[in-house]
Amino acid sequence: MFSRFKKKSVLAWACVAGGLVAPGLALASERACLLEGDFTMGTQRVVINDCAENRNMPAAQFREACQWMGNPMNDNRYRARITYMASCPANPQARCENAMGGSMNFAYYLRDRELLQNSRGSCESMGGRWVQ
Repeated sequence: MFSRFKKKSVLAWACVAGGLVAPGLALASERACLLEGDFTMGTQRVVINDCAENRNMPAAQFREACQWMGNPMNDNRYRARITYMASCPANPQARCENAMGGSMNFAYYLRDRELLQNSRGSCESMGGRWVQ
């Protein structure tokens, strides 16, 4: 009787644990990616400090999006550091909510006025709602 109970308990635990880390779903600690970098493009210094939050993308697709955002030109000279975390840091300058068909939120931190204004246009073109 005990061994039968033990098997059921182990099976139940495996089902619960499997549900917590189901394939294709992001871990709670990887629901956001913070992109940080500082490099020069031509004569302009570019500082990146942005964050993307996954609202409902499959985990692999979200990771791929973060990797692309961290190196959009596929050139190591312009690569941002990517840190995965549970959520974006508090107090951004602005947010783009429900972008890309509602699948992502973006937060912007160290943008100058011009770049922040351009970001608003990009947000709206991706179907997002700008919050400042």
